[in-house]
Amino acid sequence: MTDKSIVILSLMVFHSSFINGKTCRRKLVEEWHPQPSSHVVNWTLTENICLDFYRDCWFLGINTKIDTSGNQVVPQICPLQIQLGDILVISSEPSLQFPEINLMNVSETSFIGCVQNTTTEDQLLFGCRLKGMHTVNSKWLSVGTHYFITVMASGPSPCPLGLRLNVTVKQQFCQESLSSEFCSGHGKCLSEAWSKTYSCHCQPPFSGKYCQELDACSFKPCKNDGSCINKRGNWDEQGYECVCHPPFTGKNCSEIIGQCQPHVCFHGNCSNITSNSFICECDEQFS
Repeated sequence: MTDKSIVILSLMVFHSSFINGKTCRRKLVEEWHPQPSSHVVNWTLTENICLDFYRDCWFLGINTKIDTSGNQVVPQICPLQIQLGDILVISSEPSLQFPEINLMNVSETSFIGCVQNTTTEDQLLFGCRLKGMHTVNSKWLSVGTHYFITVMASGPSPCPLGLRLNVTVKQQFCQESLSSEFCSGHGKCLSEAWSKTYSCHCQPPFSGKYCQELDACSFKPCKNDGSCINKRGNWDEQGYECVCHPPFTGKNCSEIIGQCQPHVCFHGNCSNITSNSFICECDEQFS
């Protein structure tokens, strides 16, 4: 029996012993990390293959609702989501180092069908066979989803057994400029499991693409049943206007039209604000 026959037989044994697959659990939300992270993917059939694209590969919890109408049964290594600038390392199984195997970047259709295009050697990830640990060149990790399959110089490929990986690389839109604080310091830069990018999730009362806008009306600044109009100004500016009901006036509808008169303020002191308005400064426990 040749070495290649032994390897192929070993792959079939691995696959038959792992036929039930693995559930790849994910966090629903990930926060952008300022420094690049390293991700190591074990290129093996014995521990990280999922069988059902939605049920196994993207299991997020019993309360997660997803559309499985286009359900795909595609044995594959657990899909990976990383952020732009992260480092991806492929660590190969020792039993897979005998034949001449490599990884190739392919289209989604070729990924699903394990189709190897032998005319595009420039799509091979590594210049030599997959042995030990290899760092994936950043040119294969641009923004978007990338599909990698296992290819061999000769003989049947282990790709249909699950040795294929899709990697989604996400960018962030959480800074107005490189020197700006993430989400203006008023939110977090997050990405949900099915999102293609990271974006700002603002803390109330802030809003806007970069959490740079203040919902000033949330503070209820208009007194005496005045109506608040939100101007959506920058967080460091007054972003509201009060529409007052007579006899109230002023910036916050806290002033009364007219001038101070004796005993006009029942429990407090009267102060003229303008020539046409005054305010009652109430005693403690009165308003």
